[in-house]
Amino acid sequence: MSQNRPARISLTILAGLVALLNAQPVLACSVCYGDPNSTMTKGAQAGVLVLLGVIGVVLIGFASLLLFWMRRAAKLKAVEAASQAPPVARQAPLSHA
Repeated sequence: MSQNRPARISLTILAGLVALLNAQPVLACSVCYGDPNSTMTKGAQAGVLVLLGVIGVVLIGFASLLLFWMRRAAKLKAVEAASQAPPVARQAPLSHA
């Protein structure tokens, strides 16, 4: 198997060189090329705004859920503290006889 290793390496290098030398120039689309008035550019901008809106709604939802849990925990803590406190001695109402 070690005898085939140099042949594999040289074949891999040869294939890489052929692919590199045979490369064709790539033409960018209007979004990448920079035509601000093209419909593709306007569509890409609208898509970015929609995605930012979705992310904003999700983050606001997480923040409101966190606030809800914090308030609920505070209420539960207050109820628990009140249930563990010794009862307050009540005084008998004053009679006006």
